[in-house]
Amino acid sequence: MLQIILNSAVAILITTAFVTTAIAALRGENTALQRVPMKAKTRRHPQRT
Repeated sequence: MLQIILNSAVAILITTAFVTTAIAALRGENTALQRVPMKAKTRRHPQRT
């Protein structure tokens, strides 16, 4: 009986952690997709003669 209660408690904790992580990922999805204005220098290979 005690083992069933402990297993249930562990399952609830794992589920809660998973749901919390999923919610945090969905809320932070918009901030992760924002573009930062930045100019990248293009690399030019020197011409060999």
